[in-house]
Amino acid sequence: MKISAALIAWNEVDTIDLCLKSLKGFVDEAVIADTGSFDGTIKKAEECLSAYHISGEVLNVKANTLGQARLAAIEKTTYDWILLLDANQVISNALKRELLESQKGGFVGMIRSLNLMGDYEHYFTALPLHSHHETLFHKTMMMWGDNYDRPIPLFRQRRLQRWAVNLSRVRSAWRYWYRGEAFTPETGREWLTKGNRQIHWLRDGRYSSLIDYVKEQEGLTFEDVKRIAPDWFLDQLQRFAKPLGPQFRKWLPEAIQEEQRDPRYRLIYQGDKIVGRHPYL
Repeated sequence: MKISAALIAWNEVDTIDLCLKSLKGFVDEAVIADTGSFDGTIKKAEECLSAYHISGEVLNVKANTLGQARLAAIEKTTYDWILLLDANQVISNALKRELLESQKGGFVGMIRSLNLMGDYEHYFTALPLHSHHETLFHKTMMMWGDNYDRPIPLFRQRRLQRWAVNLSRVRSAWRYWYRGEAFTPETGREWLTKGNRQIHWLRDGRYSSLIDYVKEQEGLTFEDVKRIAPDWFLDQLQRFAKPLGPQFRKWLPEAIQEEQRDPRYRLIYQGDKIVGRHPYL
């Protein structure tokens, strides 16, 4: 049974490679709905699809909700079995086997994701693991209703033991700042937070880019944001980043284990305090 990956992306140039690398040989195509990236994500995604011999395409989508973006990707897929992921998620070979077992049993495969924080060696203590999400399913198993984030399962669901890795917080500081992501334990739903400038831009509808929206609404250029965001992000790292322990390391996807041997980012300590990150925040 062939599988189509339906991905959503926003400024994923630092993570789309790892995501698609982990899908190589597992999915038969990948459709990526990009929701307004301005960091080179679309070009990088197209390069990775070619490099990993995954057929598919990248869509330019202006969606008011994550659910709309996901549905746009699904509607462009060729095959009936859908792997629904964000372009900052990475899966392991062991998780792939669990997903296929779930598929053979006719279940909706549901997975959690471990939230890394700042690099590939720390996790986000306020929300270490997301709750289980509908990930692998046949198109007839789901419906789209009032849940504007994900489809609603109509059939049996199976919560899988292993988890994906979410790299959404392994980014440059300006991305966090634009998203206004919630770092507090009581939420974890960053798309719905009041500080999410991305969703305010989408709902405003008057500006061609998020950069233009912020410049008009807050008087800040992209260069201003890149200057002020690192201090804010460093505060988040100091409050919420904690080194991975054995319980999290044992199930890290192979692609992430490779990154740990030659890390793309590295947090810098003075004593027990995080004071920065290489190569930059």
